[in-house]
Amino acid sequence: MNNLLKDTLAERAAGAEPPPLDLDAIVAAGNRRISRRRAIGALGGAVAAAAVTIGTATVVRPRESQPQPARPAPFAQRRVTYALGSTIHYGDELLSVAPHKITAFVQTDAGFVFLDAGNNIRVADRSGVRSLGKSSWELAADFRGNLVGWVEGFDDHNESVVYDVAARRELVRMAIGNQIPPNVSLVFRSRIIAIDGGTAYFDTVDGPYRWDIHANRGELLAKVPTNTVRAVAAGQIVFQSPLEQPHPGVSLAIGDSVSATAPARFTGQRVFLSPGAKHLVAEPDDALPGIQPLWADLLMFDAATGKLNRMERTYLHAYFGQWHGDDTFTAAARRDNTAAAVADLLVVNAATGAVKVAVPGFSTLTFSKTPPRITPFALPTGRPIVDLY
Repeated sequence: MNNLLKDTLAERAAGAEPPPLDLDAIVAAGNRRISRRRAIGALGGAVAAAAVTIGTATVVRPRESQPQPARPAPFAQRRVTYALGSTIHYGDELLSVAPHKITAFVQTDAGFVFLDAGNNIRVADRSGVRSLGKSSWELAADFRGNLVGWVEGFDDHNESVVYDVAARRELVRMAIGNQIPPNVSLVFRSRIIAIDGGTAYFDTVDGPYRWDIHANRGELLAKVPTNTVRAVAAGQIVFQSPLEQPHPGVSLAIGDSVSATAPARFTGQRVFLSPGAKHLVAEPDDALPGIQPLWADLLMFDAATGKLNRMERTYLHAYFGQWHGDDTFTAAARRDNTAAAVADLLVVNAATGAVKVAVPGFSTLTFSKTPPRITPFALPTGRPIVDLY
């Protein structure tokens, strides 16, 4: 570089002005750095102090800032469900309980509870099958939750039971009102009526009891014959009217207590009340009654008004399966009177009577040749479908 170029560059550099400085921004940035260093120093001191306090702990793990979501119950969803032989069909999912054959079952959020051919009680879930070492005639479960109930029979008394499937333990076992009088008819036996939230309803020889599950105490609802109370949901009780009859009646009333003055609104024997007590479905105890009165069919009622609804599509016989909500339920129905006796599994709207075929030809609607004469399939009601005569 020659002297002339050096002189020219030096002259221009001397004449150039430096860029303006934003002093306020620089000061603010410096303050932020100081604050951060102080905070980090304080945190480091706190961590060190905590490490000293816990003594042997060498690693300090940060606490979760967000709560962990609750694990969903494995069977909380209500799908189109039935059992055929040794298999529970839970929507598209199959659960085998082989070598046991299912005669009756119910669904809880934690798993299915079923009776085998010997009336032994077992639990089935995705991990397999376990036995409860008990036996009963029927089961009952709430629309939601993990509780199931039954009655166990002994030589001179019965015991009413509530069992928590998820916790794997009994919550209630009571024998009050369950002493068996001599020569009592099996029609008037103790039974589990329903589980409704935290309350169980037991039918005993002395009459129906309302039992607080958590407090493990209860009260006699009324001094009436067994099988007077047929169903309970959302605190509403369905019972026969009049209360005292020589045989179980088919005229039914509803209320929050068992009252002799309540007017009859429905007809039927077996009763299935929707979860919110909005609709009521009734059917006969005998799957194939010899006579065909009005109540000898599957009937749907509005629980508040008693209005009768009928299924849109005509089937020869239909049997209740399970509520899916307050307005819809599943049912099994025989298509016609042919020798094939093909049965469809339906989804029925209780308010309109509209029918949708969910599983066409899922089974035959026939009955075993020896007592008890039951169908080859079971629906999650806790009781088998039986031809009594």
